[in-house]
Amino acid sequence: MTVLVAARDVRVRRALSGLVELVDHRTVSSADTATLGPPLDAEVAPELVVLEVDRGRETQDLSVIGQLADRGCSIIGVCSGVTSSAAVLAAGAAVCLDKEDAGFADRLAETVRTMSGSSAAGGQPQRSRCPPAR
Repeated sequence: MTVLVAARDVRVRRALSGLVELVDHRTVSSADTATLGPPLDAEVAPELVVLEVDRGRETQDLSVIGQLADRGCSIIGVCSGVTSSAAVLAAGAAVCLDKEDAGFADRLAETVRTMSGSSAAGGQPQRSRCPPAR
């Protein structure tokens, strides 16, 4: 299972990547959210995207979520109390988690497990739904 962690702040990318790597030995890569904008990089073909919505660039980040969702990517949005969870979900994320929530790390781990298919019947991971950009 390949997971892409996208955030504008390198410290946030490292923290989220570290959390995701602890979940069933995931292969994690990271990118600055700004590099995922149009055109999307042809090499980016993750099975799951964990994307932090930056407070100062919410509009751009919601647009990136929409573009990834249009490509069929499974997206976990990560926001803080100020960003509307409803806006992240409306943009195309399957789930939006509040990083200021005390149980955030556990919720992220469980969401990654669920969305990657580890909790699915037979424990088989799902195939990538996010094809490379053309």
